[in-house]
Amino acid sequence: MNARRSGVGPSIGSTSLIVAPALMSAGDLMHPPESWDASAQVAIISAAASRWYWAHLLLLVGILLFVPGFLVLTARAADRRPGLGYASRVLLLASVGALSAVFAFEMTLGSFAAGGNQGAAVALLETFSSHVLIALLPGLLAFFVGVGLLVASLASTSGPYRWPALCLELGALFILGEIVAAKVILSQIGNLLILLAGIWFARMFRSRDRASTHPAA
Repeated sequence: MNARRSGVGPSIGSTSLIVAPALMSAGDLMHPPESWDASAQVAIISAAASRWYWAHLLLLVGILLFVPGFLVLTARAADRRPGLGYASRVLLLASVGALSAVFAFEMTLGSFAAGGNQGAAVALLETFSSHVLIALLPGLLAFFVGVGLLVASLASTSGPYRWPALCLELGALFILGEIVAAKVILSQIGNLLILLAGIWFARMFRSRDRASTHPAA
């Protein structure tokens, strides 16, 4: 693995590809239902405030720990198609900031709802959705475009990276479906698919690293 291109060691990158989506999958699996209606959403949060808070804390920690994994994947993509690889790196790193902001807000919203003042929580959610979310939207879309460019590079030719890359893309599409339809089951499936892809990539990277460290006589 080209550690100089990625800026991180292969073991750190491989660990990131497993630990980060595992945490995000755990967070999503405990995630309460979602609704586009602010009042209905706050009522759901109030009934499961602790689950809501911890789910988004795990999602926040997971996306931050995904940075080394993104660096390793985009370095590999840049080895194949430099333009796509570097573009995907910029977009994915930009998306980490936007996603972190959303997860942090969701934790704050959970604290408001748990305090018993549902009116304030509804007003907070409506304000975020109508003003702040619009500003974050380009960063959120950057994640899906970045994954698409990454997959276009890794899966454009036959080779060992094609199928885990397509698995990663399918996971991202399920998460996009959850955002559009407000169906948590879709992001749960999506994060599990990304975890599968991460394990798949990590095993290949570690095998290749061992092979390069201990070449056959």
